Amino acid sequence: MEKYLSGYNENSVHFFNLMMEGLKDYVDAESFWDAVDEDTIFKFHYHFPDFPKEMSKAQYKEWFSKYTAPESSAEFINVYKDFSTPGQTTLIMQYVVHYKQGVPDMNFLSIATVKDNKVVAWDDYLDTSK
Repeated sequence: MEKYLSGYNENSVHFFNLMMEGLKDYVDAESFWDAVDEDTIFKFHYHFPDFPKEMSKAQYKEWFSKYTAPESSAEFINVYKDFSTPGQTTLIMQYVVHYKQGVPDMNFLSIATVKDNKVVAWDDYLDTSK
């Protein structure tokens, strides 16, 4: 369960383990935060009250250190890989995060751009059709 645990709390371990499963063949790192370049900007294409549209790696890491939603599991729906841009891999990861205690499941789509074995861009989408 704590395979890639580094730099986040137990409430988000399922998310980070899943993301590293998707990234593992394309990054040179054992944990999610080590896989992300220091200059990466995370962009969020959805709205939650008091949640920003984008964060730096440091800001997102800090936000996750206080993450309180009690995950029970996470699983991929699909993972697409795009190698059409030379020197870059784009991973399109569609997944669901399951929560405990009556919190509804949430479906996400994360698009990670990897160059030189590091995540250099991240775009996050929420599937609100469910």
